[in-house]
Amino acid sequence: MKNLYDKVAVITGAGSGIGRALAKAMAAEGCHLALVDMNDAGLQETKAQVADKSRKVTTHIANVTDRERMKALAAEIHQAHGAIHLLFNNAGITISKAFEDSSLEELDRVLAINLGGVINGCYFFLPYLKQAGEGHIINTSSMAGFIGFPNQLTYSASKAAVKSLSETLFAELAMHNISVTSIHPGAIRTNIMKAAVDHGSDAVEMQKMEAMVMKMGMEPDALARKVIKAIKKDKMRIRVGFDAYLMEWIKRLFPVAIHKPFRKAFTKRALGK
Repeated sequence: MKNLYDKVAVITGAGSGIGRALAKAMAAEGCHLALVDMNDAGLQETKAQVADKSRKVTTHIANVTDRERMKALAAEIHQAHGAIHLLFNNAGITISKAFEDSSLEELDRVLAINLGGVINGCYFFLPYLKQAGEGHIINTSSMAGFIGFPNQLTYSASKAAVKSLSETLFAELAMHNISVTSIHPGAIRTNIMKAAVDHGSDAVEMQKMEAMVMKMGMEPDALARKVIKAIKKDKMRIRVGFDAYLMEWIKRLFPVAIHKPFRKAFTKRALGK
């Protein structure tokens, strides 16, 4: 999709972080926006930053794991805007805990949002993207989609699944003039790590990681600019940040050996408690 002007873009997780940055970038391209989140205050703040008389901006409260709501949401946005051209499945969370320390409810929650939310978005919005005659689906994965990180079982698994899902849809939906891109960010300065601190099993360790991300991570606005370029160039995936490139290349070069230092470090830390 070379020209984004006057297109309608739906963005989940638009109340903060990457979602807000994507909203601002798409607004700068002249898109009309349907902003989706569970946090109304965050949505209104994002809307205030992208509001312009030349474009239409609507806000919608929705839980991406709620299939009935997502079905209704697609129809609701189509009715409000008259068309849907771009879908950003961006909502996501992480919980930093070892598998045996996690409850089944915690495991289910991360998978339901990070993977189930993407599936729900693709499924219920697809008919409207087809109706528009052209479309693009952008799914937020992670560099964790390339490799399984300790204490990040469901995050790594869900992001790897989003990668595979996107690759499959990239092939299947081409006949409908719909493209698909998966985003694989490294460290990005958002609040997702802060939430992980609140729900993780090692608050001190997560606070250190959060501090490092906030110091060295990429700004969400820089990521959003790269996503715009990827859409226009019809890329199946993009890696964002040096760490994302590095992690994938290390995994390619040392597909098994890369996990040995993770294993050693995790065991040492666990036994040292």
